Amino acid sequence: MRPFARTLGLALVLATLVPAFGAGCAGDDSGADVSVSNSTSQAGRFELFEGHDGQFYFSLLAGNGEKVLRSEGYTTKAAAKKGIQSVVENGKKAERYDILEAENGEFYFNLEAGNYQVIGTSELYTTKSSAERGAKTVRSLVETVSVDELLSGDPKFEVFEGQNGDHYFRLRAKNGQIVLQSEGYASRGGAEAAVETVRELAGHVESYEVLAGQNEQHFFHIVAGNGEIVANGEMYSSKYAAERGAENVRRIVREMTETVATDADVEAAITVAAEGALYVSESDYGFTYVHAPLADATTPITEELVRELMASYVDADPDADKPLAGLYAMTGDWSEWRTTADSCAAEEDEWYQEICVEQAELDAALEENLSDIQVFYFGSYGGPGYVDGVAVSIIIVGRTPEGNLAGVRTIAIWT
Repeated sequence: MRPFARTLGLALVLATLVPAFGAGCAGDDSGADVSVSNSTSQAGRFELFEGHDGQFYFSLLAGNGEKVLRSEGYTTKAAAKKGIQSVVENGKKAERYDILEAENGEFYFNLEAGNYQVIGTSELYTTKSSAERGAKTVRSLVETVSVDELLSGDPKFEVFEGQNGDHYFRLRAKNGQIVLQSEGYASRGGAEAAVETVRELAGHVESYEVLAGQNEQHFFHIVAGNGEIVANGEMYSSKYAAERGAENVRRIVREMTETVATDADVEAAITVAAEGALYVSESDYGFTYVHAPLADATTPITEELVRELMASYVDADPDADKPLAGLYAMTGDWSEWRTTADSCAAEEDEWYQEICVEQAELDAALEENLSDIQVFYFGSYGGPGYVDGVAVSIIIVGRTPEGNLAGVRTIAIWT
């Protein structure tokens, strides 16, 4: 087994973080967010789109619209087009395909260049022989393909008929990326009923199962209450990327269906967004999720309330100034925090730019999931309304849709 030769990292993750269906796919609307396609043409096509991170990606679709391969991220459209050419050239060679088994017994394949760099990854298949047939399909598709550049639009489910007579559905994000795809159904009615099931389930974290492939790759399923898999995400380069991909689908579906996030959904969204984010000071600390129940959903979020409800987090942290009850405090303005923390365009250093993007993603998750967001600083030195200290706790909290307190906490080293 050859080593998995590249990590997609932040770029591939951010390509999926667009909360909204790309134009360029045939289909007649049969509802507000469901379209139907009867295309069974043998010709395949590449779909090229720009991700939320400004990088470019492509997917290879069969004639019936089923996605059979997707790419890594490229810094320019021209580079992505060269990537398509690499897939066309290497995709004709059987030895370039590496068939792998996932943790749950399903199979997928990577398409590799001559230097073993992964240039495309397939969807999941129930058997190894199906994955081998999928690889053979890609080999035939790349002989004659077209390239479509996708446009932005609304998120949308698409139902289509496969060349085998089965019916499928998929979900597209605003940038045109296919972020969810189904197994086959015997009838269009069965596929449409499954779309309704996904609309009901996919907004909540408990409906997701994240599983491992090989070489650190991961994927997710959406699972019904009876354990039946109703939809599949794509294969990601890491568990972290798969979790963020799943969160992206949850956000899309909640927006489409106007579903209210539960506290568990809020925790999942903020925890995923916080991974990799750092508060940069004299020492760099990550952000951890914090929460506490409120007796009344209208309880004002004040310094006194935060001291009472967040003391267990601060006092248990060996690195923080403590006890919280005895620290000086000051408040910050959430809008000012966002303006300062999210100004990534001014960052010329590549490391700081990446940290800034991570911080912006976390701040966006907080704003999307919480209301009445407040920023508090607690430190061992300072005075009334002014904080200094060796290890200052920064606590950013707001109110969840269920009316409880939630947010994140980090440490700033000021000496």
